[in-house]
Amino acid sequence: MGSEARQRPVWDRLVRLTHWGVAGLVLFNSFNESGELHRMAGYMAVALVLVRLVHGLLARGGSTAALPLPGWPLIRAHLADLMRGKGHAGLGHNPLGQWMAYLLWTLIIALGVTGWMARLDAFWGDDWLIDLHQGLANVLLGCVTVHLAGVVVMSRLQQENLVRAMLTGRKRG
Repeated sequence: MGSEARQRPVWDRLVRLTHWGVAGLVLFNSFNESGELHRMAGYMAVALVLVRLVHGLLARGGSTAALPLPGWPLIRAHLADLMRGKGHAGLGHNPLGQWMAYLLWTLIIALGVTGWMARLDAFWGDDWLIDLHQGLANVLLGCVTVHLAGVVVMSRLQQENLVRAMLTGRKRG
């Protein structure tokens, strides 16, 4: 039996498209910090996050596209497993990964809102909104760094290339 036959679907096309689309737009905006292209890329990132959220809310059954918010017992059990050197047994996000997804999506939406608000006449000349927007961008980049580190750690613990899984949509069963 080939390795492809032992692979199970984990991330559908829409999940992967929104993930890599948002990743590319965040990367683009981290190097292009102003102007019309920055604004449009930011709005596109917010739109992709909203598409992903709607997709997750409409997902049924045990779909990995679903967006459950793990509670403290699941997080505690996951942390205990990590301390024992065990990876996540499920196909989708582990509990910390799901919380990170929500945090990243929240920051992206907040960046879109603060960027839009900064262009309104009501806030013209108010530096606090630009400072908030920049601060949120810095927090987002920090969270992206933690996310990437988590992907590396979990890939090693699970002996599964999680980047490849997000590219192909398939993981070992």
